[in-house]
Amino acid sequence: MHIWLSPEVAKVTAIAIHDRLLELMPQKKDKLDANLRQFEDKLAQTDKNLAKMLTPVRDRGYFVFHDAYGYFEKHFGLSPLGHFTVNPEIQPGAQRLHQIRTQLVEQKAVCVFAEPQFRPAVINAVAAGTKVRSGTLDPLGVGIALGKDSYGNFLTALSNQYVSCLK
Repeated sequence: MHIWLSPEVAKVTAIAIHDRLLELMPQKKDKLDANLRQFEDKLAQTDKNLAKMLTPVRDRGYFVFHDAYGYFEKHFGLSPLGHFTVNPEIQPGAQRLHQIRTQLVEQKAVCVFAEPQFRPAVINAVAAGTKVRSGTLDPLGVGIALGKDSYGNFLTALSNQYVSCLK
C-alpha cells in the first residue's frame, strides 16, 4: 500500500499529525496551525496544477512495473492497463508476459514504466519491437530534497515522469 501517493490521504495524515503534536506541545499551537494551513494550501495548489498537467494524458494506456500507483492513478483519473508484477521481487510468469506483449503489439499502451530501484530486463524484452515508449516512475521520491515543500515537489516530479512518457 503506497498511501503516500494519495493527496487525500496525505491531507488526512497531516491533520492527524497536527492534532497529535498539538496534544504533545499545546504551547506551539500557533506554529502548528500555521504549518498545517501552509501544507494544506500548498497541497491544494499542487493538486490543481497536477490535475491540469495530467488531463491531456488521462486516456493514454500504460503498464507499470509493479502495482504501486493505484491511489495516484485514481485521484488523477489516469488509465493504467496493468502491472507486470504485484511484488517487485518476483518476476511475472510467461502467461502474464504474453498478455502484456499482446496489448503492447495491439498498441493499447503508449508507455511501459520501470522504477529506478527495479529495472528488470523483462520490461525491455516485452516492449522490444513495438512502438511503446519506456519511462521511469519513482514512487519513493529518491531525488527530492527534504523541506517544507517536499511532498508537493514529489507529486510534481512523479506527474512529470508520467507526462514525459505518455505525451
